[in-house]
Amino acid sequence: MDEPNLRMTVSLGDEFRKAFKNYPEQDRIKIYDFIRHVQNIGFEGLHGRNKSSDNVDKNDPYFREKVRYAIDNKLYHYHIGIPEYKNSPLGDKTSEYVLHYILVNDNEIRIVDMDSHPPFKMPTQKYLK
Repeated sequence: MDEPNLRMTVSLGDEFRKAFKNYPEQDRIKIYDFIRHVQNIGFEGLHGRNKSSDNVDKNDPYFREKVRYAIDNKLYHYHIGIPEYKNSPLGDKTSEYVLHYILVNDNEIRIVDMDSHPPFKMPTQKYLK
């Protein structure tokens, strides 16, 4: 039986691309490492937590709006390890900063923003392009 092709195409949103070139070198290296990993073997074996952004805290006053926004825009986020990874009680690794990306299709993502949390903020419409 053939192995499934887990490789992904990765692109950068316009606003993220502008901001990315001004990030500290260490942060850019971590983002490049994520991109190479996803391009070569997909999401399997990523070091940090990777999940759909529709998993919003039910106590958030904008719960419904955020869930709908995440679903409508196919938003996900990955804990990138900036400034460093921390062990979570769930057995995975989280970090203060997350990369927001759109799952364009089964084989393609577009990185659109990087932000700290908490609080968890969705990328604005301007960043989705």
